[in-house]
Parts: sequence; C-alpha cells; structure tokens
Amino acid sequence: MPLTDDRMVYRNIIFDFDGTLTDSRRDIAGAQLWSLQHLGVQGLREEDLYPLIGKSLHETFSRVLPPTEHHRIPDAIALYAEYYPPRALNTTVLFPGVRETLTELKDRGHGLAVASTKKGPGILRATEHFGITTIFDLLQGSDDIPYKPAPDVILAVLRTMGWDPAETVMVGDTDADILAGRAAGVAVCGVTYGSLTREELLRFRPDHLLDTIRGLPGIALTGEPRMCYDPPHERQAS
Repeated sequence: MPLTDDRMVYRNIIFDFDGTLTDSRRDIAGAQLWSLQHLGVQGLREEDLYPLIGKSLHETFSRVLPPTEHHRIPDAIALYAEYYPPRALNTTVLFPGVRETLTELKDRGHGLAVASTKKGPGILRATEHFGITTIFDLLQGSDDIPYKPAPDVILAVLRTMGWDPAETVMVGDTDADILAGRAAGVAVCGVTYGSLTREELLRFRPDHLLDTIRGLPGIALTGEPRMCYDPPHERQAS
C-alpha cells in the first residue's frame, strides 16, 4: 500500500553524487593522478587521492602540491578537464543497492534531487549511462555556484523545487556534504562507504549515519535511527 506524505519525516532527499550514489574513485583519482604526473609530480598513488574526492579540484590539488608549486594548480585543473570526461565512466559503478533504493523512494512519493560538485553535464552523462535520470526531480551541479561546504548548491535545489528545509535531508559521504547541508538548514545523513570512514564522519556530527544506502528508506520515513552525541563540555567557571 503506498505511503502518504503525512507519514514521511523527510519528504525530500538531496544526494551527493560521487562517493554517495556512484563508486567513481578510480576514474576520478586516476585522472587527478595523471594530471599531477604530467606536471612531474611523483610519489602519489590513486589511493592517496580517495579522501579528497568530492572536494573542488582547486582544493584537491592545493593539498597535494607543495606550496611552491601552487602556481601550477590552474595547469593541473586544465589537464584534468581534458583527460577525465572521456574516461569518466570507465570503471564507475553504482554502489550496491542504489538503483533499488532510489526506485523505492521514488515509488513512495519522495522528492529526489542531486546536489554535486560536478558540473551539470557531467551528472547528466552519468545518470544517463546508468539509466536513472528520470528518477530525479532535479540534477543540480555546481556550475557557477560555490562548491560545498558552501550551502549554495543545496539552497539552489530548495529554491528551484520549493522544498521545505525542515522536510529535507542531505545524504553524502564527506565533511563538505554535512557542513553544506547544515548551513542550508536541512538534516544531514552521512554514508560510510564513500570517501570518509565512520570515525571521520562522526567528527562532524551528522544527524544520521548509514553503512549502506539500503537503510535510507527507513530513515526517510521515521527519522530514525538518529545519532546521539554527548553535549560539548562547558568550560567551568574559575
């Protein structure tokens, strides 16, 4: 029996893309590594770049290039922009349970959107490849929008769709997703199978935390389980 809106805690769900819906680590990190090696940077492995996926290219390259080489960041970004698009889907796959979970949420009447650091055409190319474009009400890229952790890409979704932040949850795998969602006034749900570990995500105190996307329909319906944190210790008066 279809559920009614009155039973949903979160009527609307906004997803990060890479690391949340798709396992794109090898394609993204491989392109970043190629760009760096083309500039003569050695000693890095693809795995060293995995924790930075989801961040802007400028931030990623600024973290791995020494300060004396930061003037080459624009060159690295240009190389990546040339190399990555034709190879963006060589090894990328949907995480287990994503297709089924999205379909279940759509069938239950939830509003679904993507809010990604990717540009719009890159999101569309991937969703078309996997046959999931029509599941979403909106694919929002960061075209001329500040990157997360700024809330702008999420606010753009809320504004375009007319969604109430109090009825919306942001789902993502990085600290930037959690911080952006909180700044946009929506609930935040971290996933532990992407870029950051459970322990790393817990430092940012998400409202919910999932080890598999298959648990999302239950959270969307009931708002549970919700993470519980010890209150910050107040400084004692001297």
